[in-house]
Amino acid sequence: MLYCRKRIRERNYEIIMVVDNSFMIHRIHTFKEVFMLYSGFTHRPFIECDDETFNDQVYLFTSAAAAQEFAVPYTQNKILLQAVQIPQEKLDAALKSLYLYSVNAVVVQDEGAPVTVELDKLAEKPDMDKLEKDVIPRANPELQLTGLYFMQELSRPVKRTPEEAKRLQSMEEEMVHNLFHARLIISFDTTDVPGEWNPQNKEQQGKVKIPMVQTKDGKFFQPIYTDLTEFKSFNAKTAGRRLQIGPTGYDYLEKLLVPKAEGVVINPGGFNLRLNRDQLKQMKVRYANV
Repeated sequence: MLYCRKRIRERNYEIIMVVDNSFMIHRIHTFKEVFMLYSGFTHRPFIECDDETFNDQVYLFTSAAAAQEFAVPYTQNKILLQAVQIPQEKLDAALKSLYLYSVNAVVVQDEGAPVTVELDKLAEKPDMDKLEKDVIPRANPELQLTGLYFMQELSRPVKRTPEEAKRLQSMEEEMVHNLFHARLIISFDTTDVPGEWNPQNKEQQGKVKIPMVQTKDGKFFQPIYTDLTEFKSFNAKTAGRRLQIGPTGYDYLEKLLVPKAEGVVINPGGFNLRLNRDQLKQMKVRYANV
C-alpha cells in the first residue's frame, strides 16, 4: 500500500478530479522554460500527497521565480527544495521517469491558478508489472515512493510534535513493508577478473571487489539499488570499471556484507537510506508483522 493512497482507504472515500485540464495537456510542450521542484534531501523530484485528491504529485513551473516563490513556505518549514530546469527536448523523458516513483499527477503553474494534470495524460505509462518482475528489477515504484516520502520527512532538521512523530513512523512502516518484499540490486566490481566472470569460479573470487560508499565520517557502506535506473545513475561516472549486478532481497543483505562494511546504503544517489548491521536485524524484529 502507498502512504498517500492509504489515507484514501482510511477515510473510506475517493475524490474524483473533474477539472477540465485538456488545454494544459497541449500547452505543456510549448513552454519555453520548464522547472521541476526537486528535494534537496533526496535529489529526486519532490513528491507531495495532496490533502484533498490524495494524488502523489510533483510540481512544474514555467519560471524559476515562480518555483522559488512557491518554495518559500516549505523552506520556512525546513523542507529544502530546488528548482531544476528541464530542457524541452528532455521533458517527455522526465515525465515518463516519474512512473518509477509511482507519481500519478503533475501540478503545472503557468499563468493564473495551478492546474493538476494526471500523469498518464502527459506521458504514456509503461508496463510497470513487467519492469518490476524482471530478474534485475527495472522499477520498484512503491518502494521508491515510500522511501522518498520517508526520507523527505526524516531529513528535516526539526523537533517533531507527537503527531508528526506518529506520521513519520507510519511512513517508515509503509517503506519497510515494501523494502521487505522488494527484489533489490547488488553490484560487484569485476574489473580485475580476467575474461568473463563466473560467480561459481572460486579462483576468480579473490579478484572480485565489492563497491563501497564512504560517508563524511569515514565509514563504509555497501550500495544497494531499488532498480536499474538508480544503479546506472549512481555509477554513470565509473568509466573504466567493469561492474556486474545481481538480484537480492532484504533477508540476504546482512549475509552479503563484507567485514569492512558498516551496513548497506539503499539508493546512495537518491533517498540514501543507510542501515547499519544492528538496524538490519532490529528492523526485522520491529516490523515482523508488516
